[in-house]
Parts: sequence; C-alpha cells; structure tokens
Amino acid sequence: MKYSNTLLPLFLITACSSFNEAGTGNEIVYINNGAIQCESKGLSESETAQTLIKEGIDVLKSQCAYMTDIAVATQCGLGGVNINLHTINSQNLADAKTVGFLSISDLKNGDDPGYKIIDCK
Repeated sequence: MKYSNTLLPLFLITACSSFNEAGTGNEIVYINNGAIQCESKGLSESETAQTLIKEGIDVLKSQCAYMTDIAVATQCGLGGVNINLHTINSQNLADAKTVGFLSISDLKNGDDPGYKIIDCK
C-alpha cells in the first residue's frame, strides 16, 4: 500500500506532462507576407499578427519562414515564398481563415513540413 501512494502522484505528473506537450490546443497558421522581388520586403510578422489581433484572436507566438515545396521564378516584380507564422488557440482557426490565414498543416507533404523557419528581418 505504501507504493501506491508514491506511484499514483508520479503517474499523474507524467500523464499531465505528456498531455501538455502533445495536446496544447494551439494551431499554427500562416500567411504569405506579400514580398515582391526587387521591390518590397513584404509585411513583418508584427504587421500580420495585428490582422489577427484586430479580429480578437490572441497571437501566442510569431515566426518567419519560407515555403519549401513551391518553385518560384527569380524575377523582379514577382511574389516570393516568404510566410509569417502565428501560433493561435485552435478555437480561433476558422476566424483566422476568414481573414486569409491557412493552417500550417496544409503545407505538409509526407515527412516534409513544407516550410523552414528563418530569422525575421
């Protein structure tokens, strides 16, 4: 009986830790930053985050990335593959989609996530 009192709290701590790690209830959404080759750097992650915030969506984290499975010609005046990523509560995914954001899982292709994180400039 002594062991059950010790093992139960340990089991609960382990179970809760695993749930928080795997089931955070968050979703990563992305939007093209609108950069035009040779002309503009596009919108910063802060600017696209504001689009979500104005819709009442809390932005938990923002990052910059580029899409890896899309070929784009290198030519002045054309768009690029740079995207801004934002972590939001999964409950807000539908609202984020109404203002042009997509789920990052849409980019996944097999084992390739479809994007690579880069430093925001």
